[in-house]
Amino acid sequence: MRKCVITLIIAVVTLWGSAFGQDLVVTVTFDGGGWFDRSFNEGTWSGLTRAVQELSGETAVDVLIYNGSADTTVTALRRMAATRLDLVVAAGFLQADAINTVSGEFPSTRFVLIDEVATERPNVRSVLFKDQEGSYLVGYLAGTMSQTATVGFVGGMDVPLIRNFAQGYELGVRAACPECRVISDMVGDDFTAWDDPETARALAQSHQQQGADIIFAAAGASGMGVIEYVNETRCYRPVGGLRTTPLTEAIANVPKDSAYVAACGAGTQPLFFIGVDSNQNYLGDTDGDPATMNHGLTSMLKRVDVAAYNAVYDTAQGTFTSGLMELGVAEDGVGYAVDAYNEALLPEDVRSLLDTVRETIVSGQVIVPDYRIENP
Repeated sequence: MRKCVITLIIAVVTLWGSAFGQDLVVTVTFDGGGWFDRSFNEGTWSGLTRAVQELSGETAVDVLIYNGSADTTVTALRRMAATRLDLVVAAGFLQADAINTVSGEFPSTRFVLIDEVATERPNVRSVLFKDQEGSYLVGYLAGTMSQTATVGFVGGMDVPLIRNFAQGYELGVRAACPECRVISDMVGDDFTAWDDPETARALAQSHQQQGADIIFAAAGASGMGVIEYVNETRCYRPVGGLRTTPLTEAIANVPKDSAYVAACGAGTQPLFFIGVDSNQNYLGDTDGDPATMNHGLTSMLKRVDVAAYNAVYDTAQGTFTSGLMELGVAEDGVGYAVDAYNEALLPEDVRSLLDTVRETIVSGQVIVPDYRIENP
């Protein structure tokens, strides 16, 4: 069994060379929000480590982790590549300038940029996701299920990427429920917006106070503020009438834990979040029992893990290709999550409906526009 060595690099360090007797040296540079953000970055890490583990019988891999900031990544990558670096997996659009600069200086190192298009070079692969398609699916679900006819969207940094999520979500909501209202807000307009759960929490509270019963968070680590708010608030007391939706019967049939019963009396309804990137359904389990009321309605899956996995595996196997790779619902690059935590909330007829909606996108019957193309 060959060995995998993982080295954590918080900033640029000088201890290079000690672990470089391996077959493959890989570094991953993370976007805003931190390494274990339970979302985008953690999904990237999961795919990378899965590839390393599967290759461990034949290929020994060093994994170097750089968790700095966009303005320090160039220096870090230069120092690593100057010693030896076979592959860089850059998680997030904020890494684009660094990849554009360093990939030209080190043509023998392969670079994979996730969520942005880098300068076209033989050693560079760019991976884009059709986020609007996955957001449309969970928006359609939210519009189908919302009992208040009001849903929320909390984005991270106000950039075209996140506006693409927001637009796809709103289009999906309105396709399922033309009369529904979508409340949309961004955490901020700079790098700190990815790691500001307090602001995200305040936005979620505002959305709920305006009637939202389902809130989609596409905000990196900031999204934890939305999830924590929903989990702690648990329920709301409707003002006015409610729509009867498939969620109405599902809620009635799902067992409630004692803490939920104590906090939410007669006349209340549960509050839900929709997670993003990784499957965050489990984060809505407040009592450790998937069979009881879970506050994660679903998660919009963005398979950054597949992009990272393919980058490592292709490099190790000598099958790396450059250029642009785009992943949407047809490629299973985006979708929604069903598991033990939320299957009771999504009856079979709802899942069948979403399968039909998915097929309309795959076939081209429904084209979900990309905000980034419409607003270059």
